[in-house]
Amino acid sequence: MAFQTPITIKEAIDHIHNNRYLLPAIQREFVWRPHQIERLFDSLMRGYPIGSFLFWRVDPETAKNYSFYQFITNYDQRKPHNPVHGAPSTVPGLKAVLDGQQRLTALNVGLHGSGRWKRPRLWWNNPSAFPERRLYLNLLAPRMENEEELSYKFSFLPEKEAQDRNRRNAHEHWYRAGDILNVEDAADLIDVVHDLQLAAIREPQKMLNRLHQVVHNDGIVSAYEEPNQDPERVLNIFVRTNSGGTPLSYSDMLLSMAVAQWDKVDARKEIHSLVDEINNISRGFSFNHDFVLKACLMLGDSNSVQFKVENFRKSKIGSLQDQWDRIRSTITETVELASSFGYSGQSLTSANALLPIAYFLYHCQPALDTKDRKAIRDWLIRSLLKRGIWSSSVDNLLVAIRRAIRESSCHDGFPARAIEKAMPSGKSLTFDDEELQDLADAEYGGRAYGLLFLLYDFVDVTTNHFHIDHVFPRALMTPARLKRDGISEEKIPEYLARVNRLANLQLLEGSTNTSKGAKLPADWLSARYPDDEERRHHCHLHDLGEVPTEIEGFLDFYEARRNRILEKLRHLLASDSTGTPD
Repeated sequence: MAFQTPITIKEAIDHIHNNRYLLPAIQREFVWRPHQIERLFDSLMRGYPIGSFLFWRVDPETAKNYSFYQFITNYDQRKPHNPVHGAPSTVPGLKAVLDGQQRLTALNVGLHGSGRWKRPRLWWNNPSAFPERRLYLNLLAPRMENEEELSYKFSFLPEKEAQDRNRRNAHEHWYRAGDILNVEDAADLIDVVHDLQLAAIREPQKMLNRLHQVVHNDGIVSAYEEPNQDPERVLNIFVRTNSGGTPLSYSDMLLSMAVAQWDKVDARKEIHSLVDEINNISRGFSFNHDFVLKACLMLGDSNSVQFKVENFRKSKIGSLQDQWDRIRSTITETVELASSFGYSGQSLTSANALLPIAYFLYHCQPALDTKDRKAIRDWLIRSLLKRGIWSSSVDNLLVAIRRAIRESSCHDGFPARAIEKAMPSGKSLTFDDEELQDLADAEYGGRAYGLLFLLYDFVDVTTNHFHIDHVFPRALMTPARLKRDGISEEKIPEYLARVNRLANLQLLEGSTNTSKGAKLPADWLSARYPDDEERRHHCHLHDLGEVPTEIEGFLDFYEARRNRILEKLRHLLASDSTGTPD
């Protein structure tokens, strides 16, 4: 392995765009967030080292036998997939990047491309959640010497936002970092600052000079090069060099093996497109290809479902491509079923919990009736509510469950009782009183979602328009508001501790919840249900009981509703998975 003469960032980006630098299939996808890219550029501007790179020099004869992928230029978090390169054996001087993909992609996206990362608090299926952003440098920002802060203010911004900031604020001028690629001679930067109307200030030209030096002149990209064409040696090198920072995902390697061994199906393309498809179901999910690969092992009846190289050898995984269409449709059907129960990426706390359901659908191919759906739904909710079920020894658990399903009669429907009996010691789906008390205090999030689905199954959760609503709105539960409403200082922490817990949560249709706003529940109920009988019916269905007319009655309301919920949970969960009480 030989150390190569360092090259500039500009040269490295040119190599990316003429395809001299490609990615082997064993590489994971780009996962850096905007702040990581911004910090990388700040490090470069400060003159900090960013580490060496490792390349594999691939001969044309070797390249014919493997799949290689191009670098991402315009990153989209919804589809973070590298495009395949069709004929790597025709690329002169091809180098496959074994270590440094994240950094090189970050440089490419920051200088030559753009990024689309989800904005917080917006749904994945909202187009506005993923604006196109480019990397900008604020030429007027004062330098920070604190090591924890960015010394140079880089930020990914939509173009319009950058322009608006430049117009509105005399202390900001956001320069698109990628424009420096077009300035070949540093002497031309004088014209640049004139065009930007910043010539009267010294700092902008100093920053641009530094950026130009970093991109065009400094030998930043220093690499070791592996000339050996033995793929096993290269794989071992890859594992060793990628096990230090971000742990190497075995599923990334295994996916590459499937790519190489499926000759009828483009495994990488199919698996990525399936991930995209199931993530776009209903309210949106956040599956990755680990889930799909694990499902392949589960549905393909591999003796083990562990992510081990031996489970992905050609003799074992080759037959999966013949079953792929059915595997794909089963995975999609399973996620659609979970969605019909109300689950989404926000509430599904373990993707592995869907694999037994997928195996039942795949093995038995049932026409699901109401009884089957209820049995599957109740089992899924239970398994997600029970702590520890999906957090350890998952592979052994899945094999045991699969055996129980295979040995059961498909004519008897989903075998919830057989599954529970097959589960190892400590994995029972019954709940003791201490666990039920814990569930009754569940906070807003995945477990609370599941509990509400279980307790109030009359609410239609099959559309995108149901909400988890706070009976007493959070807007009324700020310390300042509570104090203004006459709640004593000693009581305020009790209000704040309970507002986000199960006894103050309910399932409502979206339009109903929107109309509720930040009203006291008694006021909203009177306006929503002027008829006394209808109002009492709603309160009975949702276990609201007597709803106080003032905020000071919240604690009594909460405790009373918590007790009612706890009694329901005892009836529903202090039993085996068939619903028969102990």
